[in-house]
Amino acid sequence: MMLLVTGSQGERRAASAQLSRGKYLGIEMKEGDTFLFSSKTIPGNERDVLRVWNAFSEAGVQVIDDQGGKYHVSGHANRPDLEHVHRLILPDMLIPMHGEHRHLSEHVRIATESGIAAAVAPNGTMLDLSGDVPEVAEHVETGRLYLDGTALIGALDGVVRDRIRMALNGLVTVTVILDDTDTPMGEPWVELMGLPPTGRGGRPLVETMEADLDEVIGRLGRKVMADDDKLEEEIRKVVRQVAMEEIGKKPEVTVVISRLVAE
Repeated sequence: MMLLVTGSQGERRAASAQLSRGKYLGIEMKEGDTFLFSSKTIPGNERDVLRVWNAFSEAGVQVIDDQGGKYHVSGHANRPDLEHVHRLILPDMLIPMHGEHRHLSEHVRIATESGIAAAVAPNGTMLDLSGDVPEVAEHVETGRLYLDGTALIGALDGVVRDRIRMALNGLVTVTVILDDTDTPMGEPWVELMGLPPTGRGGRPLVETMEADLDEVIGRLGRKVMADDDKLEEEIRKVVRQVAMEEIGKKPEVTVVISRLVAE
């Protein structure tokens, strides 16, 4: 029995991966069976493909790939295939959707040589198909959407990126209180999240940051102390420098500046 199954790039939910983990639709691969990867592994997918391969190997299944050059099968149509499809369908317009930009452009060229109106439409392109030829009408923002709790957020919104940075680098919150003359009222107050409590020599990281911040803030001129943006930038630089020296990381820094105004 020969089965044609999905998952040439090690996709976890594809049939190949599920067969390697046990059963798929009641079918089970056993010792003595042979599994053939007839495709080339796309760079970046090596780990996923090897995970499937090793799982089959542990089950006693022989795995063969295309390294010998005998078994490769492409899933992409070549020029004669595309031209044959054009002749079968006889479209008035053609908008290629599959492939990289160079593939789309070549497909459009093949179509126009046969007298078919065609256009390349990269992601986000809105086409007007009401005329004799497709025309670009507008461009819209595209990208992945994430379900964050119950809210949809865009991949370019920065929410996911900021969360990843906080997860990898940790978070430091610095609170500074100034009076109506821009003079600090006590030392800066530092809180850590996702960072080790001690630095080099076992000294508490919070104490090191607070001491360095107190010293630097005491040297800043009135012009900086009166400007929240400039003061925040100076505080952020000190915190990151101390963190790099003490624990080898540059954390995300949140600065809270509270100014007391005399009534």
